[in-house]
Amino acid sequence: MISTTATPATDLGFLLHKHPERVQEFGQSFGTATVFYPEAGDDRCTAALLLEVDPVALVRSRGKGSPDFSLSQYVNDRPYAASSLLAVALADVFRTARAGRCKARPELPGTPLPLELRLPALPCRGGPELARRLFEPLGWAVDARPVPLDEGFPEWGESRYVGLTLRGTVRLADALNHLYVLLPVLDDAKHYWIAPDEVDKLVRAGEGWLAGHPDRALITRRYLGRRRALERTALARLAELGDDLEEGLDPPIDEDPT
Repeated sequence: MISTTATPATDLGFLLHKHPERVQEFGQSFGTATVFYPEAGDDRCTAALLLEVDPVALVRSRGKGSPDFSLSQYVNDRPYAASSLLAVALADVFRTARAGRCKARPELPGTPLPLELRLPALPCRGGPELARRLFEPLGWAVDARPVPLDEGFPEWGESRYVGLTLRGTVRLADALNHLYVLLPVLDDAKHYWIAPDEVDKLVRAGEGWLAGHPDRALITRRYLGRRRALERTALARLAELGDDLEEGLDPPIDEDPT
């Protein structure tokens, strides 16, 4: 969910190109994405993106050579947790907003807004600390709380999921691109084939922030599924933007702390 308290808060509808008084559905190859507004007032407005994953449709859209062609494609956490599939839906549904365009109100996309982003169940291989490492350098105040395996049995410990809330004054286009890149990075798994054009997608979505991020090497590695050739290409292109490539090519120690 994306919330703002800017006045008037319903300007969020202009930026997202989704009317607050309508419920809109968008078909995906793996399910359906729905956009609706739980609240829409002058003081606060919230837009929600709900993704309903159809495991059968997802399997049918993939070949037997896919990395996880097995029963796990039918029995998994994708209908219940934010993952790379949510990032794909976000990119499709909010394409114009991510590009920072708004014909009706051309001055809005360039204006930082007080935003709150909420993801109640996010796979996070690295725990709350990794979420803070990735989002805090981008200007977000991060509230990442581990989700217990079972609230009725606290002795079982914590799951690999976190409830994540981000607060900050950020351009909406930047906020959406942060999510688009970092959701699959935190999950450390992409549920679709990683093609060479993923490098272009990463560089475009990371424009203005990825080249200077202190964990850009980790982000690049995970986003590209640890494809070493693609990683080198992406880091070389970031180096052209003024980055130091040598540091990025050395694998970090303890990338995923226990």
